[in-house]
Amino acid sequence: MSVFGLRKTWHDPVPGIAMVQAHYAWSPAGTPPDWSGAEQVVLAPAEGRTRTAVLEVPRTVDGSTDFSLHHFFFVVGEHDRTTSPVFTEDIVAREVVYDDAAGAYTSVGFVWSAVDAAVPNYTSGAMDGLPFASPGTAPAEGDVYEFVRAQPLPHVFRGMVWGVRGSTIRYGYHLLRQGLPDPADDGESWDDNGGHGWTVAL
Repeated sequence: MSVFGLRKTWHDPVPGIAMVQAHYAWSPAGTPPDWSGAEQVVLAPAEGRTRTAVLEVPRTVDGSTDFSLHHFFFVVGEHDRTTSPVFTEDIVAREVVYDDAAGAYTSVGFVWSAVDAAVPNYTSGAMDGLPFASPGTAPAEGDVYEFVRAQPLPHVFRGMVWGVRGSTIRYGYHLLRQGLPDPADDGESWDDNGGHGWTVAL
């Protein structure tokens, strides 16, 4: 199952908390979760009373990129154990694009994370007009350069990013040149807009 990382944070309300565990499940949008198949992760202490963990969330549920994520926290204190309320959030996806006007690249990847809770994620872009979804699924991967060069300019690469509805995603580009006639011309680079990246609101 293809997943993306989504960071969750907990703040201990009092000292002496021994452990905090996040339980999470997903479901089609607007439907209740099946907790029998829930995932679990222990939150690691960070600064002060803050704890954090990364949830591994699917990119699709029942074929849809938009769905519901449910989670709650199980808290072990010095003298008791408690659970938080269940939080339900809408997970949504948006398309991001790289316009290769000069046809310089054979493939493009998108590196992305939520602005307010960074977790590096990666999406391989698909180029408009190619007879396969990505270079890795080409009939003969060594011929990718010829497939790409045969397409009219500009070459447009598209990818998806995911997160909680209402959040902002920052992304950059992984630019690759592969399978060129002279292997010395192959290469890769990264473009993050001078460290600022680009953003899209979900």
